[in-house]
Amino acid sequence: MLTLYSILFFFLWPLLFLVFVWRYGLRRTLRGLPERFGFGGVWPAPGGLWVHAASVGEVLAAENFLRALPSRFPGLPRLLTTTTVNGKELAQRLGIAETVRLAPLDRPGAVERVIARVRPKALVLVETEIWPFWLTTLSHHRIPVVVVNGRISDGAFPLYYRMRGAFSPLLSGLARVGVQSPAHAARYLQLGAHPEAVAITGNLKFEVPLPDLSRRSTLRAAYGYSENDLIWILGSTHPGEEAVALEAFASLREKHPTLRLIVAPRHVERAGEVVRLFADAGHRCALRSQRSVTTGPVDVLVLDTVGELAEIYGLATLVFVGGSLLRRGGQNPLEPARWGVPVVFGPRMENFREMAALFQKNQAGVEISTGAELKEITDELLVSSDRRAAMGEAARALADSQRGALEANLVLLQEALAIPPEKLHRSPRRCGKC
Repeated sequence: MLTLYSILFFFLWPLLFLVFVWRYGLRRTLRGLPERFGFGGVWPAPGGLWVHAASVGEVLAAENFLRALPSRFPGLPRLLTTTTVNGKELAQRLGIAETVRLAPLDRPGAVERVIARVRPKALVLVETEIWPFWLTTLSHHRIPVVVVNGRISDGAFPLYYRMRGAFSPLLSGLARVGVQSPAHAARYLQLGAHPEAVAITGNLKFEVPLPDLSRRSTLRAAYGYSENDLIWILGSTHPGEEAVALEAFASLREKHPTLRLIVAPRHVERAGEVVRLFADAGHRCALRSQRSVTTGPVDVLVLDTVGELAEIYGLATLVFVGGSLLRRGGQNPLEPARWGVPVVFGPRMENFREMAALFQKNQAGVEISTGAELKEITDELLVSSDRRAAMGEAARALADSQRGALEANLVLLQEALAIPPEKLHRSPRRCGKC
């Protein structure tokens, strides 16, 4: 399997390089290449903890976990690697690890170079990162691998299951697997993870502290909005969703003239495209990075910054969660919920299925299926401040009620570090609540 995988990588690497160039530009891509091959950059002191969070979402999910490591494991430096440049830049701004690097490519030489320099006591993978050469190389060096906040999406699982013969030897070597829900536990077990290694630890994304609601007025003033403005935020949208919202927005503005729109495309590289879409329809638009030099209010503000959306949700009257009208699996509804904001999402919330169900069960969110329903529900919520308040309170209470994942995942890492190297493949631990 590894031979075939290596052949495929050889032929696909030029395409992967072009994807990096398209996403980050040639200069940023070339600047990061040495790190991707295990060279260059800054290295931590040896003998620490290596945590890998692929992109911005995983970095945010792991933020509190990373901040908790020094007190739980004193003296162990933290190396955080990310797959994306945006993830690395966000992690550096947050200051959540002593060292932040781009992750090595899944090639034996690149992984060996990192291990030789870092000599980690463990590798912690955030959510879903099944890299064959990473796992086999770390297994060879008897370094425990721990999964935190583990999940396998509805879209990925059928493919993984068809290839379970190849995945089983990889997953059977995982020292600990902390998963978000029973459904994800079952998937890891079906793919070959040891029952003794798997535990249901909950979702780290619930662990972010609730913001102070008294800051909302200050935030509005800082961003140039008045208390009378109704602010509709489209969070982490994908191509096609902005066009649906544009049609709804044009109609809603006739009834609600103080309605303003903030659009946060899932990939900030699309910000210019989104601005053009709304500007061509006659709306006054601005990019967030240029807002300080824009005079007067705008109809549509488009975020072209990374890591700011969680705070900007504090401006919202209501929020639509993107990636949910199309086959994108949805995005995290918790960030607006923490601000006590009503949440609306589409039917394609596969990546957050359990969470979406909780929002509906607790009347903290509304699921819509079409653009017409999006406009209808948004109008109803804009009209009824009482309904908005009730939904917002329920959403905030839900976000605050699901704590415990941070401690559970720290315990899991502690257990993995205590496993003797010769027993990494045969752990004595029973399968938690599986």
